[in-house]
Amino acid sequence: ERGGRRAADAAMGNTPLRTLLDGCCAIKDDGLPVGMDYHHNAAALAVSEVGEMYTQKDVYYKEWDSLRAALTSQDVVLIRGSWLEEVYRKGDVLPRRQDLPPEAVWSAEELMAGVRDHRRQTPQVLSISYSWLSRDHSDPDGYHLRNFAPLLKHFARNCKLSVDNLAIFIDWCSLPQRPRTQAEENSYRRALSSIDLWYAHWLVEVWLLTKVPDGATPFEDRGWPKFERALATLTRPPELTLDLGLLRAGWKNWSQVANECQAQRRPPETPENFAADLVNKAFSLREDEHFVSEEYREVFERALGQEAQLWYAGLGWSDREAQELAQLLPLCGSTLRDLELRGNEIANLGAAALAEALPLCDALERLSLEGNCIGKEAQQALNDAWQRTGKPKFGLEIGEQNFRPRGSNGMQNVGNSGSRLPGQDDAFGMRGVMRGASASGQPGGTGNGMGSTSTAASEQLNQLLARQAAFEARIESSVARLTDGLVEVADAVGARQRRGGSGTPSPAASLGGQGSMMHHGMPSPSGGQFGGQFGGQGTPLGHAVGPYSPTQSGFSARGQL
Repeated sequence: ERGGRRAADAAMGNTPLRTLLDGCCAIKDDGLPVGMDYHHNAAALAVSEVGEMYTQKDVYYKEWDSLRAALTSQDVVLIRGSWLEEVYRKGDVLPRRQDLPPEAVWSAEELMAGVRDHRRQTPQVLSISYSWLSRDHSDPDGYHLRNFAPLLKHFARNCKLSVDNLAIFIDWCSLPQRPRTQAEENSYRRALSSIDLWYAHWLVEVWLLTKVPDGATPFEDRGWPKFERALATLTRPPELTLDLGLLRAGWKNWSQVANECQAQRRPPETPENFAADLVNKAFSLREDEHFVSEEYREVFERALGQEAQLWYAGLGWSDREAQELAQLLPLCGSTLRDLELRGNEIANLGAAALAEALPLCDALERLSLEGNCIGKEAQQALNDAWQRTGKPKFGLEIGEQNFRPRGSNGMQNVGNSGSRLPGQDDAFGMRGVMRGASASGQPGGTGNGMGSTSTAASEQLNQLLARQAAFEARIESSVARLTDGLVEVADAVGARQRRGGSGTPSPAASLGGQGSMMHHGMPSPSGGQFGGQFGGQGTPLGHAVGPYSPTQSGFSARGQL
């Protein structure tokens, strides 16, 4: 907030635009780039001062600062992927946190140095969720280690990293374990205060080890794994959570692992339903039940209650899931602006439930339901409810309803009425891909009757396309907010200069370069100091940023813009 006020004051003064933007993008005292927050004001900055706990609700699960704060005290440590691989190769079992050798652990300083220096490989944080197999040792025979350690090198290669650049959270090694001294007990209690980060954070990949040896309590029947899975699938993009229990023998590459192991997602449980179900789950220590229940409530309110965008595309959701989601929407009413549900199997009952919830979603501006199974009457009812609430005219995206429900014999087109943005593609953003499907559910109309095999393959393809379209939409949304933010800064400075009669070149000229067009279509009469950086000659600012490049922007984190 202090940084936001400084930037806003500068924007209203005679500070040159270059100086203002340099200040916005400056390196903080600890060397970390300042993150810009584009909620309603491009001059507002998400700044965490050195030594302060980073707790901004809207970015707590999305920025490096919260992870850094959790690691600085060393109550939690992350484990080197290369060390874990060595333990696996030797056939050893993992030691508890107190018995780790120094070379096994990432220091917070080393981890964050890799984040802020774009010349280094940015570490990838990975969290392992699994069932403890005994009270005295979480994995006494190395069963879980043998299941996930061989995948580390393939995962790292997919991330374009070495295994040494994987930073892994696994509770047996990352948190102080019993028996604990009083000092270790205090450290453990402090570590629990940030336990949510290692499963709910958007910069952390989560692997669910749902397979257990014969005779062990199943993953889904245990309390802590239920909590960890719930957090990992609460608001994060679906590709960040893998269920390795789904992996079949004979896999050949990481793309196959990622596709086969996409964790199944359901709408988030309310804290009340979560607590009621937790009573039936197994805990090594029964007193953990109360902590897990209360922690889920806090995370639910913090993450879901502050989220502006929810992405649930291509998950195979039907009316049941849509009805469950509709019950949650009022809890997000003041913040949720964008709800993505394309490429599911939602039909009339689910659409009716969503329509009923719309009056309670004050902030909702966009709802995408393309590629579902909604009939014409239900589409009209949705349109009517959307208009009655005074929401943006083109914010409701229904498009073509041609996704094939499970168990049907082929693709169905249940009507193509509804709102559509001009020039918008159909259900998955790829015009014509699904239209070529045959009656047997196969692309291309070959119709050779391969039965259930082709049906499953077609369904998997449809869901993959929907997830890809949702990912592209997230990127486009982030780039659009970045562009709009720069335009707001330029407009603010330009207005001040016009009032003062300054002879300084216009912000449009500074940002766009010679002959460029600003976001609102205003031509720039002259070149400027940002021409080479924001698009050069003859390019519109809205398209001048170009492909995201960590080395150009100074941001090292994969997945951030």
